This record gives sequence, structure tokens and C-alpha cells, in this order.
Amino acid sequence: MADVEQLLRQFVDEDRRAPADPLPYLEQVDGADRAELEALIQAYLARAPRRPFDPDAFQRSPARGVAEELGKALGGVSGTWPALLPRLRHRAQLRRAEVVSRLAEMLGATGVQRDKVAGYYHQMEQGTLPSAGVSDRVLDALGDVLGVSATRLRQAGRDFAGGRPGLAEAAAFARVGSPDPQHVDLEALTRGANRSGDEPRDEIDALFSAEQP
Repeated sequence: MADVEQLLRQFVDEDRRAPADPLPYLEQVDGADRAELEALIQAYLARAPRRPFDPDAFQRSPARGVAEELGKALGGVSGTWPALLPRLRHRAQLRRAEVVSRLAEMLGATGVQRDKVAGYYHQMEQGTLPSAGVSDRVLDALGDVLGVSATRLRQAGRDFAGGRPGLAEAAAFARVGSPDPQHVDLEALTRGANRSGDEPRDEIDALFSAEQP
């Protein structure tokens, strides 16, 4: 099966010569790969100099959210999770709170540990949680919730991690703030993952942020 990054580059190369049809590229992948490629192509098209840029229209457009997701992916440490995970949630018709609840249950998190799960998952979607530290157990459980393999999630966490030459500039325009369209208690989400350094790490911390050698 074709590689997402390769297909994106091929599409961009074709589109720079003449307007390209994304459908033939999307048809070469399916599932999570298709969702990821769609997000990347949409973000590219949102910035392509095909017509004069209208800031007001962009603010109202779904492209703003896609562009911001891509910006987080290319500039963060979580690979393409910021672009992929929200799309997998939408495909599964799950709110973020539902994903967190199911994930916490599958990991055996109780009490304040559920806040930690929420905080770490929020960081995954924001591109601020190093993908290398997230355990296979977490990705297995999250894959079951979202209907995708843990292997695919692991690969997405590596894709473009830390920024890739030639693609990072595509996200520069997306460095704008945008509220989450869903009702989310951000204080609760970040409370678990940003606790005092004096508090001992527990098994949830170890599952989401394994210390790297």
C-alpha cells in the first residue's frame, strides 16, 4: 500500500503544475491512512495560492481547524496524531470525553487517574506528548476505541515528528488559536498531566510517558 507521505508529496507536485484531483490519491489508501491523507491534502489546499486569501472566510471555514491540526502535527512531538486522532473520533462518532472515558476504563484508571488519562490524551491531540513514550498498551486500547490498529497509531506518532523539511512550511500559516468546538473542561484535562513534580509517578504516568534512555 502506498505511503501517506509519498502520496502527499505526489499530490502537491501535481497540483503545483495544474489543479490536481485528490480522489485518485485517496483511493490508494483506506481507513486511518485515508483519514490522515485527507487531512493533509485539505490543509495544503487551504493554503495553496489558488485565489486571494480571505481571512474572514478562513475564520469561518472548516479549513481553519484542519490547518491548525496540521500545524500541531508538523511542529509537535506527537507525529500526525493531532491530525489523525480527531478524524478517527469523528468517524467513530465519539466525543473526546467518551474516548477518554473508554480509554481510562480499559487501562484500569480510577479516581484522579482518570484525570491523568484525560490530560495525556489531550496532549496527544495537541501534539505535545512525545509519541515514543506512549506504551503499546495505551495504543492497543486506544486503537480498540477508535477502530484502528495500534501499529497504525504508532506509525502515525512517528510520521513528521519534530517537523519535516518541505512540509513544515505548509503549517506556518496555521499558528493561530482556535477553541475546541466540543465542550471540554480544559482545566480538568490538563490537571492530571501537569501535576507537581513532587508527586510520585504512578502506572498511568508510566503508560503515557515512559522515560527514554
